[in-house]
Amino acid sequence: MESVGATAGSETIVRLDVSRAFHADPGALCRALVDPVWLGDVVDPPPGRPDLIRVQTDMAFTLQADRREVVFRKAALLDIGMGPARDCGCAGEIAWRAASFAPLFPLFAGRLTVTRSRLQLEGVYAPPGGQLGLLIDRAMIHRVADRTARWFLDKLVTELREMELRKAT
Repeated sequence: MESVGATAGSETIVRLDVSRAFHADPGALCRALVDPVWLGDVVDPPPGRPDLIRVQTDMAFTLQADRREVVFRKAALLDIGMGPARDCGCAGEIAWRAASFAPLFPLFAGRLTVTRSRLQLEGVYAPPGGQLGLLIDRAMIHRVADRTARWFLDKLVTELREMELRKAT
């Protein structure tokens, strides 16, 4: 995980880089990302970006509270635009934002890379609230962003395993 706050124009952005080991057929996961109905409801693509697939979904992150897990969910719009990569995997754009109360939640934009051994999600997000948001990010929001990104990568791996099980039966 990497966190670097910077100012781009009048917006404060924070870098997010999360990866996870992956030991399965990257092609199968890449094909699943081209038709991501398993993530939620596929809706119209973002305006001016017919090359992206938009999914309305619930994103989640988990926190530990009193020795039990508490799962927080937020309705989100997830945009995916994947293409082939050199190493038999795929790579492409990925972005998400809250489906409601968007100004109160970070907007993420980045790149998802799928290889034979690793899933990597890297990009930037803008904490709400400018410079004050950056201070809050250092105290709390970045952990939430990191956990949400990890949840997403775990969801990809879980879906691939379930697809393989369905295929085997």
